[in-house]
Amino acid sequence: MNQEKIYSLLGFAARSKKLTFGKERIRGYLRSDRRKKLVVIAKDASKRLKMDLRIRSAEDTVLLEMFTKSELGKLLGKSQISAVAVEDDSIVNGIIKSMEE
Repeated sequence: MNQEKIYSLLGFAARSKKLTFGKERIRGYLRSDRRKKLVVIAKDASKRLKMDLRIRSAEDTVLLEMFTKSELGKLLGKSQISAVAVEDDSIVNGIIKSMEE
C-alpha cells in the first residue's frame, strides 16, 4: 500500500474541494446513491466513530484506516480531522489502485 501516493491523492481532492468531513456530512455521503464510496478514517480516531462508520457503510463502501487526525487535518487546513469522504470517482479509483499496489 503506497501511503505517500494516497496522501497525495487526498491532497488533490482537498484542493479541488472533493473531500467531505464532519459526522453529519459523512453520514449523508454514506446514504447517497454514489456508486463508489471511500472514507478515510484516522488511526487515532475514537472507537465509537470507527464503529459508527462501519455500521452505516454499505458493502460497496471502502473504509480505509490510515494516517492520524493531525495528518488528515493538515490536508484541510484544520488542526484535527477524524474522517474524510472522497467525492470524486477518479480519485477514489486512484486510491483503491494504490491500496492494491
